[in-house]
Amino acid sequence: MDPSYAPIPIWQGNAEKILCVLIQYLVLEHIDYAVELGLQAIPLPDPKSQPEIYFFDVVGQANTLFHLFEKQFQDSLIPLVLSSPKHSLCLQKRRQLREQLEGKIDTGLDRAVAAVAGWVRNILSAEQKKTDFKPEDDSVLGQMVTPACAKVVKFISSIAQTIHSYLDGKNVEVVLTELGTRLHRVIFDHLQQFQYNSLGAMLVICDVNEYRRSIKDFKIPIVLELFEKLHALCNLLVVVPDNLKQVCSGEQLVGLDKSVLMGFIQLRYDYRTAKLATVLK
Repeated sequence: MDPSYAPIPIWQGNAEKILCVLIQYLVLEHIDYAVELGLQAIPLPDPKSQPEIYFFDVVGQANTLFHLFEKQFQDSLIPLVLSSPKHSLCLQKRRQLREQLEGKIDTGLDRAVAAVAGWVRNILSAEQKKTDFKPEDDSVLGQMVTPACAKVVKFISSIAQTIHSYLDGKNVEVVLTELGTRLHRVIFDHLQQFQYNSLGAMLVICDVNEYRRSIKDFKIPIVLELFEKLHALCNLLVVVPDNLKQVCSGEQLVGLDKSVLMGFIQLRYDYRTAKLATVLK
């Protein structure tokens, strides 16, 4: 009898049926369905109220269940089809399911990060006053940070805690790196909108120091480095004019483009009176 026409052993047929049931009822109708619902619930990138990001929880549970599916697949199903033509087909199906799920999760995480960054932008735009960094007396230094900064830090800290609670492994690093980078851009652009007198410069340094402290909890070196440089840039707002060139050549600022350095120097209240336009030439 031609071996190619040999009947499929009953256990191999049953294994295929079990795989189909697992895929349909666990992966597609439970895990994939939950991720789809989670995607729909992610707030827009410019939320008008503080966003509730449930998607991080959804991702955590989806990953746990998919790992369970993969364990059952590897431990119980693969041994039954190991020597059959179905083996490669089963592996291919599992790979397709994983790639589809990862694609949806990546999309959702990117949207969630955008919503968080959007809300931080909203807080800063609504809460930060033009007069915050032009105080007329030093009584404001007693508050340590501006109200806008305090609100942002509280929100960022809660989001970071949520991410650490629900995500694991590479997802945590990728999400916090992207979130930290976007937050840096939002805060950097925000600070460029103000002019700073000497007291205001001290206050913004306190704000950035507080942002930096909260970012340390991310435990992402490249993001912390961004905020270290931002803190160093803000120091240009308080340095006496004669020392500006020397500070710009310091370790933290030496690699930055002159346009970035001048962008901060121009925010000083004494930029014109102290004739700082040519300080780096």
